[in-house]
This record gives sequence, C-alpha cells and structure tokens, in this order.
Amino acid sequence: MHLGIKKVNGVLSLLVVLMLSGCAHLDVSHLNRKPWQLEIQKSVSMEFMDFDYQVIPRTDSFGVRGTAFIKKANVPVWAQWVGELWIQGYLSDEDGTVLAQGMQVFSPAKLENGVGVPFDFELKPDQLDLGPLFISFGYRLVLLKDKHDTVNPPFMAIERAVIK
Repeated sequence: MHLGIKKVNGVLSLLVVLMLSGCAHLDVSHLNRKPWQLEIQKSVSMEFMDFDYQVIPRTDSFGVRGTAFIKKANVPVWAQWVGELWIQGYLSDEDGTVLAQGMQVFSPAKLENGVGVPFDFELKPDQLDLGPLFISFGYRLVLLKDKHDTVNPPFMAIERAVIK
C-alpha cells in the first residue's frame, strides 16, 4: 500500500512539472468554435446551451457580450430551477490553444423557456498576431426540481476547456 502512494506522488509530481514547464495548456479544440470577428452578431450552439454574442473592442481588451439560452428541450422535464450557472468564453488559436478566457458566475434563478441569461466578460490576450483566432464557450450548469430541492439528485452538464 505504501508503494502505491509513492507511485501516485510520483505521477502527481510529473504532472506538476509538465504544467510548470509550459507543456500543458488549456485546449478547446473539442468545443464548437466560431472565427473571431469584431462587432458581428454570431451564435454558437452546444449540447445544453446556445450562445448569441458579439465581440466588442474595449480600451485595452475585448468584451464578449451576449445572451445564453438553456436548451429546455435537452434537459430533464422536471428541471425548473437553475441552481448554478458558470459561463466561460475562450479566445483560441487555430489548434484550439486558449489564448485568453473570461468567466461569469450567475445567481440561482427560475428556468424559463426562451428566457436568456445576459453575459458580458473581458478577454485580454497577450497578442493577436498568431494567425486565425476563434471564440468558443464553456459552461457549468446545475438544474434542480425547485429552488429548495435537497432530496432529488440535480442534473449537471459541463462543457469547458481541458488541460492538454
């Protein structure tokens, strides 16, 4: 048993070294992406959410502003309450390497069909001259039967960048 702990510690140490050495990076190549374009209305569709957005230039960064819609037809019929919602926006290169990201966390709310969640966050890339750029989104969504439901298991959906 002690030998197993040493192996686990060794693997963890190797992962930390790889991450610190710059080999590991956030990647969104598995997510739906759209080409980076300023001030043009665009949409990205994912399994449980749709995102309508625009990239807006700001003084020293870019804003991603829009509305997210939970696909009510794709979640359980019993889901009536959004217990948790995090939305992330990613700017990536052609290979899916994340160059900048923004995130917004929302308060719990009633889940209503056709009612969107407005978002607005900042992307501040170090540079923009790396070739074609893309926008993608991630989210963490927890749905409940009602606001105070502590008995039934929640519905959870997560799509986001991964470490590669």
